[in-house]
Amino acid sequence: MPARSVPSHLFFLTQPKGNGAILFSMLGTPRGPELSKIGTFEDRDESQLLTLTLNAALQGGAGALAKVHRCSASLPGPLRRAITDIAEEIEDANGDTPRAQAARRTARAVMESLGQRNAAAFSLFSATDCGSCPNCDCTVDEDCASCAVCDSSLRGRGCEDCSGVGVTPRTAFVLHRQLRDLADKTYLAAYDPDFWEDSVPVSAEAQSNWFLLHCARAYDDLAADLLAGGIPVPHCLAESVLLGHAVNSIGGFNIESVCADEVYQTLPASRFDHDWEFLANESRLLDVSDRAHDFLEEDVTEEDLWEEWFKPYTDVEPRSTTHGFRC
Repeated sequence: MPARSVPSHLFFLTQPKGNGAILFSMLGTPRGPELSKIGTFEDRDESQLLTLTLNAALQGGAGALAKVHRCSASLPGPLRRAITDIAEEIEDANGDTPRAQAARRTARAVMESLGQRNAAAFSLFSATDCGSCPNCDCTVDEDCASCAVCDSSLRGRGCEDCSGVGVTPRTAFVLHRQLRDLADKTYLAAYDPDFWEDSVPVSAEAQSNWFLLHCARAYDDLAADLLAGGIPVPHCLAESVLLGHAVNSIGGFNIESVCADEVYQTLPASRFDHDWEFLANESRLLDVSDRAHDFLEEDVTEEDLWEEWFKPYTDVEPRSTTHGFRC
């Protein structure tokens, strides 16, 4: 079977229609971006969930394609087939690494250029593991909070069936805000020599402004991982160090203002929210390498860290180096 071309879908969006919505795809054409109607949904919430899941799939979000298939399974025949065809195009591109990289870079660039926070993508993260416990009848809505089987005194971590929840929607939102805030401050530190606010570990404070610019972009790349519906995965030592610095500094972060954010309030709450100790140590979902911990614990390092910090890891897909820096 001949290989298909790179999917021309750049971004998915909806337009309200009564109680439902119309789903569109922004397509890349020789004449420029064009909108193409995919289908009409009777349930607006259903269309929104599928839209953000499709956008996450375009950007390589972990598990996003599987969720697209789950979300579309109950749709009417023609609409289900249209969504299935789109999912197959994305999946086909994912089987070819160069094509997948190009498609993901394009999708992420479009989202960023449109100024889309796509914060609803945080709802792709799990707020609970309820429904998978064979020992009780708790439901997702109940969140196992009052379950006699689950050890609520340990916030659910004492139950082997319910302790798998890691980064929750609200946790993802807070971490994303922290990464973007640190990126903003690092850009300022690079452009303004009179500005400094500990936006990078002290081990990197003696590095050049060019070094700081790349650190700021690394923060942005890690934040973009969350907008794609996935847990940030460091692609080099710099990203490992900076992710560790972001998680460690959340304690001093103005958490109250973030929790008061309207978007944060719309995300599902979980008893596992903000469990940074579990994420960084017990589950190791946000843990970083021993070498990264060395830099997090060291005082100022005088030598040039460029070659070691920004050398790509060999076991992950490399980041794009063509998207430049924020001004």
